[in-house]
Amino acid sequence: MSHVTRYHISEVLEEVCQRLGDISGHVFPEHRPAAAGQQMNDFIVVSLPVSIEDQNAWQKTTLRIEIAARNRSQGVAHTKKLQEMLDGVIGKFPIVTERFSAVRPLLVLKGDDGLGFTIWNIQARLIVNTTDSYEQEN
Repeated sequence: MSHVTRYHISEVLEEVCQRLGDISGHVFPEHRPAAAGQQMNDFIVVSLPVSIEDQNAWQKTTLRIEIAARNRSQGVAHTKKLQEMLDGVIGKFPIVTERFSAVRPLLVLKGDDGLGFTIWNIQARLIVNTTDSYEQEN
């Protein structure tokens, strides 16, 4: 059997974004879009911000989920909204599919982004099943 390295980034991002759609109406893979049109009051960004370590039958990395809420007047963080979003995201864990498992979420407070939002990061351990990447040799 030979191993063909394949990364399933799109599959992971799409699945996690879909699962978080009930927490915010604005869930984006990789990064938030440039400001245009109607202003958002909150959003979520799902990314894989660090290297993906290939272990042949599985890959491991970090899943990052950034939750953001528009600041109140004078730039005061909307902590009640952030807490609601945090509770919703944490309630989704563990996230387990045939392809991957995201476990052990931890919180990293990022703070003001300089664009009117306060950001909190949830980081989790991501293990991707790649056992289907082995090809049978004839």
